[in-house]
Amino acid sequence: MTRHWLTYWLPRLGGAVGGVALAAALLGAQPGTPATPGGGIPKILWTVKGQGWAGASVALAPGGQAFVADARGIAAGLDAATGKANWRFDLQDRLLYTPAISGQTILLARVGELVAVSLDGKTRWEKDIDDSPVLSPAVGKGGTVYAAGGPFLYALNDQGKVIWEHKIPTFYTASPVVGKDGTVYVGAKALLLALTPQGKVKWQHKASSTLYANPAIDAQGNLYLGTGSGLTSLDPAGKVRWSHEGAPVEATPVIGADNQLFVADTHGQLTALNLAGEVTWTLQVGETIGGSAALARDLIYVGTGNGLLHAVNLTGQEQWALQLDGAVFGSPVIGPDGHVYVGAGRTFYALETRSPLALAPWPLARQNAAGQGRAP
Repeated sequence: MTRHWLTYWLPRLGGAVGGVALAAALLGAQPGTPATPGGGIPKILWTVKGQGWAGASVALAPGGQAFVADARGIAAGLDAATGKANWRFDLQDRLLYTPAISGQTILLARVGELVAVSLDGKTRWEKDIDDSPVLSPAVGKGGTVYAAGGPFLYALNDQGKVIWEHKIPTFYTASPVVGKDGTVYVGAKALLLALTPQGKVKWQHKASSTLYANPAIDAQGNLYLGTGSGLTSLDPAGKVRWSHEGAPVEATPVIGADNQLFVADTHGQLTALNLAGEVTWTLQVGETIGGSAALARDLIYVGTGNGLLHAVNLTGQEQWALQLDGAVFGSPVIGPDGHVYVGAGRTFYALETRSPLALAPWPLARQNAAGQGRAP
């Protein structure tokens, strides 16, 4: 989720409203239709229309369910193969960030509240979190949920009970992620905070501007952080390893199995670097890019503000571009069968692509297709 999305929606949001009500709010899935003719362009398997912008990434659960949430607060559990809705919820006109799946629970973030719903659509618990948009939650390996909203960061158990909280004098702007050692990283305006699993601050790094996206984490625990002046890499102790100056980066980089780093900037450029910060190639894919790229075994998918989803190979050559319903604000997600799920305008898409998710340290914005935001 980026500043472009927040700038549009925050003035339109009201206060928090508790509770979850069942509603038939999403239109039914539309059958797949062939994409624009051309070599390699994938077939559209299905589309689902939302009532609000489809800016949150899709979350995928083992067993073939896909979960979507739009900016009007409509969430649905879908059959990932057909797009048919198994259940729908109306969270009452509230902006939703990318959901996360923890075991048999889907975690839905909205203004002022984190809502836990079972995979079959039943409310399990709700946690009030300030009167601000709650960012995408992270899920630790032990099932601890980390959720940030306004000035509060909470660690919650699987029943929604508070384990600890960390309050700051400003407010959180970038969703939390969890390192392999359990360290929690979260952006608070221009600060990146690193906290122990017990909620104590280990260190903080001051960036050049407000942080809008979570960092990516490599296999050695190094961090890669988008800022207003480009990309910065930090070691696990918070020391700057290198900085790559360039256009503002308001999306999470992705990291491949071959130690290659791919980052999209707000000026529409996709850049490949090695983990030492040396540029391998650049490609201008559009005027603006609103979300992170997604990394398959042999392709990179990235959406642009003019509604195109681009597929680029690992050496920087574009393979195809597919026109979608509107601007692609969120980040694509790749399923175990290689299918790509992405929101554009008010529509969620499933595309029949065949390259599976890369076996890599950080191939998606929230690391995995379940949206958990943690290092493997």
